[in-house]
Amino acid sequence: MDGKSRKRNGDGVPVSEEHLKGKEIMYQAQMEIQERKRQLNMSNNRPTPVMAMRAPPIASHTAKLNRAEASVFISREMSQREDRLKEIRAKLAASTALAALNKKAPSAGIQLKKESIPIEKEVPVEAPVEEEKPKIPEKFEFKPYLDPRLKVKGAAREKRATFNFHEKGEFESLANKQRQQARLENLQSKIADTAKSTGISSAVRLAMVTPAIQDTAAQEIPEVEWWDKIVLGDKDYDAIPSSSEPMSKRYVTTITDLIEHPVQLKPPNEANNPCLKVHLTKKEMKKIRRQNRKEALKERQEKVRLGLEKAPEPKIKMSNLMRVLGNEAIQDPTKMEEHAKKQAAERQAKHQQANEERKLTKEERAAKKTKKISEDTTLGVHVAVYKVKSLSHPGKKFKVEVNAKQLQMTGVIIFHNLVNLVVVEGGPKQQKFYKNLMMNRIKWCDEIIGQKKDVEDRDVPGERNECHLVWEGITKKRAFQELRTLSATSEKNAREILDKHGVAHYWDLAYSTTILNTEQEE
Repeated sequence: MDGKSRKRNGDGVPVSEEHLKGKEIMYQAQMEIQERKRQLNMSNNRPTPVMAMRAPPIASHTAKLNRAEASVFISREMSQREDRLKEIRAKLAASTALAALNKKAPSAGIQLKKESIPIEKEVPVEAPVEEEKPKIPEKFEFKPYLDPRLKVKGAAREKRATFNFHEKGEFESLANKQRQQARLENLQSKIADTAKSTGISSAVRLAMVTPAIQDTAAQEIPEVEWWDKIVLGDKDYDAIPSSSEPMSKRYVTTITDLIEHPVQLKPPNEANNPCLKVHLTKKEMKKIRRQNRKEALKERQEKVRLGLEKAPEPKIKMSNLMRVLGNEAIQDPTKMEEHAKKQAAERQAKHQQANEERKLTKEERAAKKTKKISEDTTLGVHVAVYKVKSLSHPGKKFKVEVNAKQLQMTGVIIFHNLVNLVVVEGGPKQQKFYKNLMMNRIKWCDEIIGQKKDVEDRDVPGERNECHLVWEGITKKRAFQELRTLSATSEKNAREILDKHGVAHYWDLAYSTTILNTEQEE
């Protein structure tokens, strides 16, 4: 056996110290290369990829150390440490001896004896322990003119562009991911086609519109209900005094001599009912009108008597011509007859002019009609949701749209190949008229879907049109500002149209009932 230590590994192959040193040098070189790459990536301000952070895989026969190799490593490290400690001790001993000689410098004539030189014992020097400095908390100064949320970047020179190194296989992995995504989309389209042909899609759609079941944790009974937390605060139900205690002890803090008189307010949604007007009978109305005319005539006679007005001309008619004019009518009856006819024509023209002046203008008539139709919806808006199988018939489509606009109702009409949705908002009178139009006046059952003419005979084959009232109720405010007609290409598109106005549940309700009805018919 030579001086070099040799041991055998698990496979029976001898392992030398030079072989282990070569392994260690190779490993250190690889780690230096990885550290250099990491520094280059940090200088480029580029996030280091995950693959670069990991050390390259070393061959299995070099990465795994068996027991023999580990023992050789440990023995060599221990020997190196012992040699290092001996060197440090020798240096310390020499330095202490030299310091002692310098302190006691003898004269040149005196010979120094070996015993006179004090040799101090070797004292191992311990490394200085760094004391942890206490962290001084930074003082926070409140500056009202500065917003602490804003971060001001200082003026800094832009870093120069450097080389960006890509790891080997980076673009290959990206291409493989894109290929996998394309295969996944192709597979999903095939599954959707298969589900549509087998009828699974209708069940999936119904599951999408059904509300999700809440977590069991949210349904657990709390220790204190939310309405009791206002009274109890952070306490639990054990803080409530028992009923066995006397009233004076149970309500010591709550019972006082003060009396609270709350302000009585009317409900906000309750309208002020106006007082009913007094309705007179026809006999009473005639009597009041006769009295008013008598007072007006008496007032005119007083003005004529006082000379404030001229006396009116006698009212001449063909029936009282001889009685009013007398001798003048006898002398020239033709002239008096023309005078009577002229006066009658003037009276008729005056009456017609007064009627024309009392008539409303075109703008006033429109305003009156609008006022009659419009209703106050500040306390609540009445909403109705209808679903129609088909709105392809032009006449019925015109009635649905135009009547809603004439009634000044807001909402939306959505055309879809499976279900057509009609949402209208307005007052109670408007909804009553429109409901009668949709459910009674328009004969939906007489229409065969796809034909323009109605067929009253029930024996004619074909799919009949239908109209159903899905929901009606009262909401706090309007969701739409006007009546619009829109076409939806898919169920998702139709739901998004209503979701923009916050009423997507209208579509969920109508669509789910349609799917259930179709499944029952099948």
